[in-house]
Amino acid sequence: MKKRIFIILAVVLLLSTLTIGLFGCGPEKASDKIERGGILRADGKNFVNSNGDLVSLAGTNLGGWLVQESYLVPTDVKEEFGQIDMLLELANRPDFGKEKAYQLVDVYEDNWVTEADFKFIADLGMTCVRLPFSYLNLYDPISFDEATGKYVRTPYSELALRQNAFERLDWAIAMGKKYGLYVILDMHGAVGSQNGNDHSGDISLHNEGGCLWEQSERGEICREKTKELWVEIAKRYKSEPAVAFYDLLNEPGVKDQNGNQKTTKQVWDYFDELLKAIRAVDPDHVICMESCWEAGDLPAADEYGWTNVAYQYHHYNWTDSRVLNKTYYGLKQLGLDSLDVPVFIGEFNVWGDAGRTSTSTQTDEDAWKYVIQLYCSEGWHFTTWNFKCASTNSSWGLLNLKEDIRQANFKTDSFKQIAEAWRAGNSSNYKENEWLVACVKPYLTFNEE
Repeated sequence: MKKRIFIILAVVLLLSTLTIGLFGCGPEKASDKIERGGILRADGKNFVNSNGDLVSLAGTNLGGWLVQESYLVPTDVKEEFGQIDMLLELANRPDFGKEKAYQLVDVYEDNWVTEADFKFIADLGMTCVRLPFSYLNLYDPISFDEATGKYVRTPYSELALRQNAFERLDWAIAMGKKYGLYVILDMHGAVGSQNGNDHSGDISLHNEGGCLWEQSERGEICREKTKELWVEIAKRYKSEPAVAFYDLLNEPGVKDQNGNQKTTKQVWDYFDELLKAIRAVDPDHVICMESCWEAGDLPAADEYGWTNVAYQYHHYNWTDSRVLNKTYYGLKQLGLDSLDVPVFIGEFNVWGDAGRTSTSTQTDEDAWKYVIQLYCSEGWHFTTWNFKCASTNSSWGLLNLKEDIRQANFKTDSFKQIAEAWRAGNSSNYKENEWLVACVKPYLTFNEE
């Protein structure tokens, strides 16, 4: 009898084991992997999760989504524009108003990035996306002026969070987690602009480099409002493991009298101010400082007592520079080798030397392979700029248009025409940029387990 009971128990145990194997121990969900790993931290030159496992961040930017840039997106007004200009133009058109302006923005944002894009990026083998956003997405930047009967910029001192301020960021983080992609929160446009360029969303003070760095009451208000915004972001995502790190300011440079940008001590001091404010509400997430443009344009981390930080650089060896790629990237190596923090190349595009000198045969493809291989061998983390470009053949996008589409003119087109053009920005109208993906994908295999 005892023997029979033992056999029955053994069979039950075996069946239980098989059941667990079939239904409980299948492939781990991508979201579970991020949750299990916990919040990333900096460990020397590496990112590690809470289990001490090395994490390589290799991905792309979701540029053009929350901050439109004319050369990337299906919007063409025959001139450079800032996001704030577009909002005011739409809201002040007599047949639109603020509500319809934001309806159009929703049409655009609902289509430029969708869940299918996160799946595409994850299927390539990438592990992260960098998400550029602006204060214009979170604060309510335009308000009605009774005196003029028009919509105007909300005074910086009166900026307040929109009712649905975090809707897009929440969704993107949820999508990232679903597909196993870390999300880098990149403040591409600070209050008043940190560089005055179109990609900050505000070009009104382009020549002056924006007003964030002004030594004035206005500049102080912009800095305070930007800090308040980062505190709100950190409060919201302090426990979110899918957020890789906080990217404090995109390409923050004080412009000199010749219009050249540089990340100076004034910027470093403000980085320190932001870091301390964020650490007060979120002591755990990595904080990333960006340089314009060289390694020496950021201080040694111990100069400010910074810990759990990463340093970011952007690489654009423009063809008109006449500097060969081997020289350009060789100099980058020399400058970054001594750093004891994770190095993140947050943006880059690459062009072959054949476009610089008649003596070289290096194609764009050759150059891309050389640069990606270099980044991997150096242990530099990276995100390409960009995931998508509204062009039929451009290295600015891993996705390119299948065919040319009509672009929106927010100054002259009807509501319907703008909506149709922006709806066509959906990636169903785009194709994989095969030569570019072929250059990048082989070097993403180090992310596979």
